[in-house]
Order: sequence, then C-alpha cells, then structure tokens
Amino acid sequence: MNALPTTVTSALTLTGITKTYPGVKALDDVTVDVAAGRVHAVLGENGAGKSTLVGIAAGSVVPDAGIIGLGGRSYDRIQPREAREAGLAIVYQTPALAPSLSVVDAVMLLLPDSKRPSRRTASSWLADHFAALQLQIDPNAVVSSLSLREAHLVEIAAALASDPSVLVLDEPTEALGPEETAWLFDQVHALVERGVAIIYITHRIPEVIEIASDLSVLRDGRVVGRGQVADFTADQIVELIIGRSLETTFPDKAPLPKAGTVPALEVLELTGPGYERVSFAAHPGQIIGLAGVEGNGQRAVLRGIAGSGATGGKVLIGGEEISVRSLRAASNSGIAFLPGDRLGEAMFGKMSIRENTVAPALSLAMPFGFVNRRREYALTREGIAGLAVKTPHLEVPVSALSGGSQQKVLLARGRLGNPRVLLVEDPTQGVDAGARVEIYAFLRDMAASGVAVVVLSTDAVELEGLCDRVVVFSRGRVQASLSGDEVDERAITGAAVLSHETANVDVAKVARRRRRSPLAGEGQAAILLGLAVALSIVASFVSSAFLSPLSISQLLAASAVLILVGLAQLVVVITGGIDLSVGSVVALSAVIVSFFAQQDIGFFALGALLALLAGALVGLVNGLLVTRLSLPPVIATLVTSIAVLGIAQVLRPFPGGSADGGLLTTLGLAVAGIPIVLAIAVAVAVALWFVIQRTGPGRGLRAAGSDPVKANRMGVRVPATRLYAAITAGVLAAMAGLVVYSRSGIGDANAAQALTLTSVTAVVIAGASIFGGSGSALAVAAAGILLQTVTSALSFLSVGLSWQYWIQGAFVLFAAIVPITIALIRNDRARLGRLRAG
Repeated sequence: MNALPTTVTSALTLTGITKTYPGVKALDDVTVDVAAGRVHAVLGENGAGKSTLVGIAAGSVVPDAGIIGLGGRSYDRIQPREAREAGLAIVYQTPALAPSLSVVDAVMLLLPDSKRPSRRTASSWLADHFAALQLQIDPNAVVSSLSLREAHLVEIAAALASDPSVLVLDEPTEALGPEETAWLFDQVHALVERGVAIIYITHRIPEVIEIASDLSVLRDGRVVGRGQVADFTADQIVELIIGRSLETTFPDKAPLPKAGTVPALEVLELTGPGYERVSFAAHPGQIIGLAGVEGNGQRAVLRGIAGSGATGGKVLIGGEEISVRSLRAASNSGIAFLPGDRLGEAMFGKMSIRENTVAPALSLAMPFGFVNRRREYALTREGIAGLAVKTPHLEVPVSALSGGSQQKVLLARGRLGNPRVLLVEDPTQGVDAGARVEIYAFLRDMAASGVAVVVLSTDAVELEGLCDRVVVFSRGRVQASLSGDEVDERAITGAAVLSHETANVDVAKVARRRRRSPLAGEGQAAILLGLAVALSIVASFVSSAFLSPLSISQLLAASAVLILVGLAQLVVVITGGIDLSVGSVVALSAVIVSFFAQQDIGFFALGALLALLAGALVGLVNGLLVTRLSLPPVIATLVTSIAVLGIAQVLRPFPGGSADGGLLTTLGLAVAGIPIVLAIAVAVAVALWFVIQRTGPGRGLRAAGSDPVKANRMGVRVPATRLYAAITAGVLAAMAGLVVYSRSGIGDANAAQALTLTSVTAVVIAGASIFGGSGSALAVAAAGILLQTVTSALSFLSVGLSWQYWIQGAFVLFAAIVPITIALIRNDRARLGRLRAG
C-alpha cells in the first residue's frame, strides 16, 4: 500500500483500475469519478465488473493496476478496515455479516474505531440506533437467525452509523419491499443533503431515474457510457447496458381462459402460519403473481403450496387434490419450488452446474442408482437450453457464476422432471436487464406448455409486465385479485398499501430470534461441571477413596492438561480448522524441558521458555502451511505432527531426564487443595474466554471461522487471524507439555499422543461448532475437568480398559448429539418464525 497526498477534490476516484482473474479480464482501465453530495449509479449486466469495482474501492478486492483516491489520499491498494477508517461504508449485495456472530458484534466489526461504542454500552447503543431508524431488530439476535431482508437492513443501519463520506450500495433493494425501499431512499436523500457521495448499483432502471444524479455504465469490464441521468431515457440506459436495442422486455400474455376450463392449479382455503383461507387459481398458459407489502403472508403462502407449513385447505392440480403436507410429498406430486435465496437455500455453491441442475432429478439422471455422466450432461443441456448461461463448461461451480447465470441454472432445474406446478420466488433478484428478458421468456414458455406458474416478486413493474393475474395480500389474506387491464403498477401497489383489512391473522408478530446469550459459555460450563460433580458422588458410593484429598488433587492436576490441550484445539476450531499436532507438541515440550529439570528452578524456567518458543514455532509452521500454501488444516497439521514427533523421539529415544525431587515438589504445590497448575490452566481459560467474547480480535476470530469471505469484507484480516490462532494453539499445547512433565517428572516422546483426540473431544463436548465461528473457553475448561473425572471414576469403579473406551465413546457421542439436536430445533423454530412473518 502506498499512501500519497492528492489534490483530488472528489469524494472517491477510481483511476485506470484493472483486474484480471484466470481467463477473465473483469476490469480494463476503468475510471470513475464520484462527486460529493451526489448519487452516482454504476450500471451493467451481471459480470460487467460492477461489484469487482466497488470491491476494490472497499478493499475486499486487490486490483492489478490503478489508483484509488479516497479521503484526500491515493492508494494503489487498500485494506477494508483502512477504507472504512477513511470514510467509506459499503452495503454488499449479499450481506457481509458473519453468521455465527450476534447482530451487535457484527455491527461493531463494521464500524470505524472512532464510531464504535464501548463493549458495555454496545447493545443499548445499537438498540437506540435501530429505534431511531424505525427498525425492529434484536441487537442480541444471532445473524444466522435473521431473514435476508433483516440482514440487509442491519448492514444498511451499520453503514449509516459509521457516518460515511462515501456510501456504496450494491443492489440494496433486492430483498426489500416497497415501504423499506422508500425508507432507504429517504436515508439516501438525507445523506446527500449532508454532502455524502453515494455509489448506487442496481438492475432496476426506474430506481436509477428516481434517485441517481450521475451514471457510469460498464460492459465487459470497460466503461461504455457516462453522464448525468437526466440526459438519458430509460430505453437508452438499457441499450447502453446490454449493447443492443431492447424491443420488448416482457413476452405477450396469455389469452383469457375459456369458460369451463379446468384450472392447472387451484388453491382452496389454504391456511398456515401467517395466512388463512387463501384461494386462487391458475389456468393453462397463465402466470399468477403474488404481491403485497413484505411480511403480509404471500411468501408463506408460496411455501405452503410447496409443502412447508400449510395446516389446512386444499391444493388441486388439473382438478385432482394433491398432498402438500411435506416438501417431499409436494415434490412427488409435481410441484417444483425455486427459492429466492439461490446459494443459501436452493443450490450447492461449490458443486458444478451439472450437479446442481440434475440434483432434484436424480431418478432421471441415474435410473439404476449409478452415476451416468453422459446422461447428466444431456439432461443439463436440455435444462439450460435457450437460457444462455455464461460459462466455459458445465463443471464450473455455481458460486463462480454471475447472479443471472445462477438464476438460469436454478430455472433449468425447475424445467427437468416435467413439473406440473412451478413456484418461483423473486425470479430476477440480482439479475441484469438482458438476463431478465430471457427469464421472462422462459417462464412464459413454461406456462404455455401447461405448467401452472406462480411468481412472487416485490417489483410491481415486473408483476405488471409478466403476470396475467396478480393476487395481492394484506395481513395474511387475499386483499385483491387483479386481472386483464387491472394488472398495473399503480393498482398493485395501491391494493397493497391502502388495505383496510383488520382481520386478526397472526402475521405482524415478530418471530422470536435465536439470541446470543452473554452467559452461554458459563451455562454450558455449569452443566458440564454439574455432571462431573454428580459422577464423583456416584463413584464415591462405590469407592470412598475416590473423594480422598490425594485422589482429588491428582484428578485436578491431570485436568489441567486436558484444559490446556482443549483450549489449544478450540482457538483453531473457532477459525474453521483443526490441529492434529497438539499431542506431538505436548510431547516435544515435555522432552525439551526434561533437559533442564536437573538443576534449580531458574534453569527449569529457561527450559520452559524454550519449550513455549518451540510450541509457537510449530504453530507458526502450521499457520503458514494453511494460510500461505493453502493446505487443508488436516493435512498441514498431520504432516507437522509426524515431523514434531520425530524430533521429540530423536531428542529422547527412550524416556529420561528425571526431574530433581525438590523441583517436582515445587511444581506440585497446591493452595487450599487446588493444584497450582490447575489454577494456571483455569486462569488461561478465563483470559481466553474474555478475549474471544469481549474484544475486537475475538470478534474477528469468530467471524473468520464463521464465513471467511464475509469476514474479509467486514475488515477482518482472515489469513493473519488464522496464523495467530495457530501460534496460540502451539503455545497452549506447549504449556500442557510443561504440566505433563511436572506430573511425571520424566521426558517421554510417546506419552502424549492420545491428547490430540482428547482435545477434539473436549471441544465437541463443550458445544463448539466443528465448522468454526463459535465456542466457549470456559465450557472447554469444564469439559476437560469432566473428561478427567470420567477417566478417574471408571478406574475406581474397576471397569476394564476396553469398557472404559466404550463408555467414554458413548459419552462423547451423546455430548455431540445434544448440541446438534438443539441446533436443529432452533433452526425449525426460526423457519417457522420466518413463515409467520411472511
């Protein structure tokens, strides 16, 4: 990064920006100048380079060439946090909020340091900020429990709270309803009056005409047009975007059905969470639209037809009643449902176009249960025929496609299997003008083939142009059914916002969100400690010696080892990795210190320092292998583990290095019956808990493991965070090695290998997510004590070694299943809450 003084007076300048990806030149010498106090629309089809350009301005994308002028300085590259501190805030098309964080923690990461309140007042500050913006969102809710709409609103609120000089809005209204869009535009007007520069990216041309002052149009990574919005008509803007004349956007509508024609789809008195007694029909050749202010039940109705949440009523296809009591039953009856959240709900982002297209039609793709690649390719080409998916081949991961091409792959999936009903949620969300024409034609062709097509959209213009009939919802009931000439933008919007419906359908109730309790770690720790105490009491009934001072002292001292190795594993697991070198580092640490334990305590301290340095070095190697060479953590740490164990065995081919008796006595000291080593281990756990839960680096640690792409956009330096976590893990494992030596008084290279598995066990029992993003150091400490109690109790109960393994394994399995079951229950409740909210 080079920062130089600049005389640029504009709020943001991007000069000569070039960015190349393998096989694709995303941006080619692009220059854009954004003036303060104006709204500058950046337009283009999907894949034109818009998001790459603003990503470079925000620091989440590194340019190959060009200069970024921001805050009176010039940069050849900029970090996300640096851009934020310089006054730039960005609202991404896909909200950059790490799923495992609470809303308040996510917002704190998005704010500049100068605007961030103290940790103690953060929740109340954010609640006041939401209230001032008229947003009803719980600051302590977990981000993953929010709907896409709520996540967008949270990110917009965070951007407004940062008091930016430049605000980038990337497709901000795609998940918002008309009222929320009007609210956002009011916020934009207020910012413009204060001199804030706004970069506005959208595919909705009416929004550009309504709110923007200037525009720049990108096509194939180059600027093909710029100027003031007032100098262009809507048709001229569209022609600039797609590079050709757009003679018609919407295909011709279907003629009116003949009297007595049997509807292709008939919904009768359908009732469910957030809606009741909903009835409408779709005749062959027709497209039916569902409309209404967001949260009035229309979204829940669409999913009810698809088999999710309906509790009463009927659905008929071709005059025959079908079952919609489950998604599977509805699918087997011929209903194809295409959710609006493409990557989050509908498709598998890391899987190929081929695999995603044939996913719901596996019986066609592999009729005998075996993969038939030729058959899969044929079906995929049949599905995407006429949809112009922009891809070099069919093995490209869906996540690598533009939004328009992703939507086309999803539509191709809906075509396969000869569906009788096609339900499409937000069919053109995040889709450019050219792709919209192709999608509209596809939906009309599907309807003409006899398929009942039902479309849910928040765009009244889209509903007017595409649909033969529009059903408008209010408070969970059908407010109006418009057909023929009645289907126009004014009538649709008017029916939605001027409703006098007062019936009491439970749609206004805010769904209860899963909250991040500030005492979650303590609660989990208390439960585990309670189990340890209960098990100790049971063991004392069988053998009174179990609770003797000597036995308890040995149990607690041994627990210190398990606590430290569990903490070592935890810091890596939170980042989404795993460390298989923990046991080897423990062994190496014990071996190193064994060469310094025959002298006084000062000499031992020197050995302990060298052991900790060795642990840090191993962690550094692990971190570099993962972050610089991009090796999977399992492979990287397994290789390191083998190498470290080999070094330990070279240093101590046989157990040796007996400690001086006086030194062992010193290391084994206890205060009030509590071994010093346990007190140290618990103190480390408390300190680590505080860092993870109560500090900025801790938020970054959790964000990096929750979603590294979003974390990077939030300003977290993900590779550095993972590197520091690996080094910390090495140091903690080395500390465990010192405790092992203090208890045995001998250096043994083969004495600690089982601790790697034990460390993973402690993390699992403590309820940490093995996929990263969450975990409590206090719960891990309690898990270490519990595991050692189980081991000690089983030996006192005279249980054979083989049975000890069986019992411990069953216990771990139970401990792993419980949090998974709780998570499933929470997800079901969250899904039901979203249904209630429409």
